[in-house]
Amino acid sequence: MKTTKLIISLLLVVTFTLIAYSHNTEAKAKKKLDYSDNSLLALNYHRVRKDNLYNNFLLNFSSSKELKNYSVSSKQFDSQIKWLKQHHARFLTLNEVIKYKKKGKFPKRSVWINFDDMNQDIYDNAYPILKKHKVPSTGFVITQHVGSQDFHNLNLININQLKEMKDSGLWEFASHSNNLHDLQKHDKPKFLTVPQKQLTEDIKDSNQYLHQTFNINNKAIAYPYGQMNRSSIPAVKKAGIKYGFTLEEKPITPNTNNYLLPRILVNQNSFNKLIKRWDGFHNEEK
Repeated sequence: MKTTKLIISLLLVVTFTLIAYSHNTEAKAKKKLDYSDNSLLALNYHRVRKDNLYNNFLLNFSSSKELKNYSVSSKQFDSQIKWLKQHHARFLTLNEVIKYKKKGKFPKRSVWINFDDMNQDIYDNAYPILKKHKVPSTGFVITQHVGSQDFHNLNLININQLKEMKDSGLWEFASHSNNLHDLQKHDKPKFLTVPQKQLTEDIKDSNQYLHQTFNINNKAIAYPYGQMNRSSIPAVKKAGIKYGFTLEEKPITPNTNNYLLPRILVNQNSFNKLIKRWDGFHNEEK
């Protein structure tokens, strides 16, 4: 029995060592963010999981990239917001992002918090933290699937919860497509494989939903899976979109193409190795 316990203990030590090594190796591979004194960090979140033993176990022992790359715990999210506030981040709304982009000048230490998909854990775990800290945010909504259960293994926030969030004064919503959030063969986003006319109509349908439901005249979209090609931009423009957001580890500057605006995918590792090291939080006076 003692021998068995010893073997199990050794295996656990080895496992956690390998996990730590893997995380450290990944962290070292990340580059430092470019810095400009006139720029914005667009921080994109997908999942804010409940901080409990079960979820932490899954994170450490699962091979799921979804968990490791697309999520933070509620405790980590709260800590990240606190860190940003302590370092005098200027939290912008989507409307302010657009205003300052047009103006050609972002306030110092500008940060824009945004979420893709709008699954239930955003309402349950992220929304209370943002309310506590009075930090605004933007949710990119897959409009045809609002309230859907088991949409790509996600339970999406229902319409009453979205309305509650908007009524709080802290949330704005924009499009994450209407019904094109899917992957085709070879992991190609459906959004980029359908005919251009279908793409335009899908975005128009999404914009119509946002207008009818929230009285939003939407001009922005977060591309599904953060991917976009230049050949599809005309179809997006035709739908009335003026600002399109990708996923890329770069700040937004006034010169960035309005249809290829980068957002940084946040997990605990990327926050520590990219956001905390960004010179905008260290090189400027308050």
